[in-house]
Parts: sequence; C-alpha cells; structure tokens
Amino acid sequence: MDIILNYFSSFEIFLFSLLVVFIGAIAQSALGIGFGIPGCLLILVDPLMVPPAIVLMGTFLAFSNAFLSFRDILVKDLFFSLSGRVVGTLISIPLISLTYGTNNFLIIFGLLLLIAIPLTAKKWDLIASAKNVIIAGFCSGFMGTLTGVGGPPMGIVYQNSKSKNVVATLNMFFGFGALFSVIVLTYIGLLNFDIALKCLFLSPSVILGMIFGRLDAVKVYVNVKFKFLILIICTISAFLVLGQALISY
Repeated sequence: MDIILNYFSSFEIFLFSLLVVFIGAIAQSALGIGFGIPGCLLILVDPLMVPPAIVLMGTFLAFSNAFLSFRDILVKDLFFSLSGRVVGTLISIPLISLTYGTNNFLIIFGLLLLIAIPLTAKKWDLIASAKNVIIAGFCSGFMGTLTGVGGPPMGIVYQNSKSKNVVATLNMFFGFGALFSVIVLTYIGLLNFDIALKCLFLSPSVILGMIFGRLDAVKVYVNVKFKFLILIICTISAFLVLGQALISY
C-alpha cells in the first residue's frame, strides 16, 4: 500500500486508474482501437501520466494483441499507415515539448478530443486506400503522441473494412506507432522511471482487459455498444479538461 502511495496521490485514484485502464484494454483488444480512453479520464486526476503512460502501456497491449492475430494483418496497409504515423509523431514534438504539464496542454488535449468526437460519430463513405491510410496514420501519430488518443483517425478510415483484418492490422499499427512515440517521449524527457513504475502497477488491468476483450461474446457486445460509450466518455472528459484549464488561468 505505502509503495503505491509513493506514486499515486491516493489509493482511490489508483483504483480509478486500474478501472479505466481495464476498460481501455477491453476496447483495444476487441476493436483494435480504444486504449486512449484512459487518457481522457486520467488527465483529470494525474495529468503527467498523459500521454507517456498511455503510450507505454498501449505499446505492450497492442503488440500482444497483434501477435495473437498475426496472420490477419494487412501488411501493405501497415506500411502505409506507419509511414504517416512517423511523420505525425515528429511534427508533434515541438508542441508537446512546449506545452506538456501546462494549462495550454490541457486546452490542446480538450480541443483535439472535441474535434475527434463528431468525426468519429459520423458515418463516412471511405475506403482504406493508400492515400487515406497514410493521412489517417499521420493524424493518429500527431494526436496519439500529444494526447495518447490516436484511435479516431484510424477508426474513421477503416470503419467500412472487414473487422477481423482491421483489428489485427490496427493493433500492429498501434504497437509500432506507440513504440515510436515511447522513444520520442523518452528522448525529450517526458517518459521517466516514475511513469514506468506507475505503468507496472497498472499492468494487471492491461492483461486482464486484454484477456476479457478477446472473448467472442465481449467482442460482439463491444462492436454494438462500445462506440457510443467511448464517445460519451470523450465528450464529458473534453469539457471537464477544458473547464479545468480555463478555471486555472
């Protein structure tokens, strides 16, 4: 208990973090996207965990799911999406370096969420062409490195594709993409030993969420109901984050 309180401000926040990470791990495992959900809520109670803790845990989770469905990965799509992701990640570096840990970062986080929500909710008549996948990868890299929420652009471009291939491809994409973001965030000093230990304490929720999210019954339910829940969580979080930032000015 004492060692946990050395890294989390209260035991209640630790339990809350376990819960939201579990929910995010279920979404990621079932849909191929969604682990950014914890970031929407964690930033309200422990802002310094977002994005470094989310991308670090997300790397392990996405790779684990991807290797369990390795044969279903669309290699061509993976190449195109990762090329866009690398560029988007690199472009985000100056912005996150200047704003991380400040009210300006909270405002950027909240505004990016508010932009992503209606785009995600809308039904798009898109195909996963090379051009669209590269653009989505770029947007995902930019958003994912800044906020830990890089799923919406990829969800939009793949919403009309076969779910089996999509889930496997997205998990591998987020595995490599998050790993690159981890390297970048470590290099600029935002991902440190304390953050890594927090992730270690939260790892049981990541593993349990992955196991639970891969169950067939859960996948069916998540495909039908979870998108709506994700949008609600992100909307509420965006307004709370923006309110918190504006009040603090």
